[in-house]
Amino acid sequence: MYCVVLVGYAAVQFSADVSLVHDDMKATPTALTTVTLSDTLTAERRVAVRSKPPNVLIYCGKKDSARQFVGVKSVMSQCVNTDQYTIYHLKHDQVTSTPWQENTALLIIASDKVYDGIDRQFLQYFVNGGRVLSFGSEFDRLIVGRTVRQPALTAQLGLVTLHCDGRDNVSVIATKYCYAEGCESVLSDVTLTCLACDTVSRQPLIVEAVRQSSVSLAILSQVCFIPYWSNCGQ
Repeated sequence: MYCVVLVGYAAVQFSADVSLVHDDMKATPTALTTVTLSDTLTAERRVAVRSKPPNVLIYCGKKDSARQFVGVKSVMSQCVNTDQYTIYHLKHDQVTSTPWQENTALLIIASDKVYDGIDRQFLQYFVNGGRVLSFGSEFDRLIVGRTVRQPALTAQLGLVTLHCDGRDNVSVIATKYCYAEGCESVLSDVTLTCLACDTVSRQPLIVEAVRQSSVSLAILSQVCFIPYWSNCGQ
């Protein structure tokens, strides 16, 4: 349930009222919090989303990806308007062998590990105007620094409560990482905004990344996607 709420919130933000999400979620776009993404280039984002074919791609890593894709797709199907958008499995060997970047409205990275330099392919998609939703992935380090959350966890995963716009009411399973304080990107032309942080430490766990020159948008999260939580952050 936590994952559905989180994904639904992010999907609403990505939708920019172009039917990416189900109608019932549009009616309550602040399902997780009253925090909204920055209004930068909203109109341009709408045009960019409309110009893309209705494909949502999910990358689930190199190992056991078919099984994990089934779980991730089941959650996404509760959030995405499947009458207008189609969810596909982006397999590991397809990242560098097929022309997927121009045909994708949203890329979901649901794998903590990235192999064979494919994170650079994902970064290229982002900087060229792509929209990315990332869960606990090493890909994030190409946009923002990650550090181990403090106090240090005795296990890889931990139950934390998110702080969003003054609300401390969403408990989630998080990785052992958080994002660097200050929300500064490692890319000079990308602006970061903290969307949610750990209630106790105030360390960022969900951030928005915007590249204005290419209308790029990414939601980066250290909150685990439930279908692969047992592998997340290990």
